[in-house]
Amino acid sequence: MPQSATTAELLAHARATIDLPAEAAKALTALRTAAADFFTQDEAVKRAHGSDDFTYGFRPYGRQYSISPDRPDMNESFTYWADNPTTIPHHDAPSVTPFLQALRDYWAVAAGITEEVLADLATHYGQPQAVPPFRDYSYLEINWYHPTDRDLLQDRHEDGHLLTLAISDGPGLEIETGERMDPVRVHDNQLLVMPGSLLTAMTGDEIPPLYHQVRNHRLPRRLTVLFLGNPPLDRAVPPFVNREGRTVDIGQLARTSGAMFGLPPAPSRPGAQASG
Repeated sequence: MPQSATTAELLAHARATIDLPAEAAKALTALRTAAADFFTQDEAVKRAHGSDDFTYGFRPYGRQYSISPDRPDMNESFTYWADNPTTIPHHDAPSVTPFLQALRDYWAVAAGITEEVLADLATHYGQPQAVPPFRDYSYLEINWYHPTDRDLLQDRHEDGHLLTLAISDGPGLEIETGERMDPVRVHDNQLLVMPGSLLTAMTGDEIPPLYHQVRNHRLPRRLTVLFLGNPPLDRAVPPFVNREGRTVDIGQLARTSGAMFGLPPAPSRPGAQASG
């Protein structure tokens, strides 16, 4: 089976780009509109749609960081796990239902792309039956940035997942290429595939994580849409490549990766009903 262009890019450059077809781009546009409507509501309204441990739904500014808690990421965010709107507190309230519908529509787009990328990687490594069943353990994250004078809106980091599908509506994202950080051009309907350290472990260190940061261009608003792909969190997951007979459990790595950003351990059953 021929290697896909995406797999070839990941192996050669530790990143890849994917153009969205027209219907997928339409879902992204609708999500951006619904997200802006949600994030411009009163803080109390938004907080009503976040779980107590900040795993599901709204996550306020200052709760997450890239390196150190004294330099929080300059954004608030919203996380939507496992294509399950019932994880969001008060999910049936009119203040959030249009946003959740748009998240569901775009989820189908991002999950389909992730399935194709992982399936092709599994085939490349001679493990076509070993595609991690990621859909019940992955999530969309929408980041809404705050104006600030700080030079970086997010410090240099890697995401700690299998992969991230990223797209922003304005400049700022920079990726590490060699010993420098280079800006990524903004394309309206082109996703950047960013490998995380879990994919590095899956591939026996062949695909390194993509380190990145977000520079402050002092935009009046900036919104980023991310799909963060995870392996199963409730069982052992073997890698595509097992170097020198080492025992590697990708699922265990996934359960603890959020700690480096000040987040609680990932839930072993992300589709469970949130409190609140």
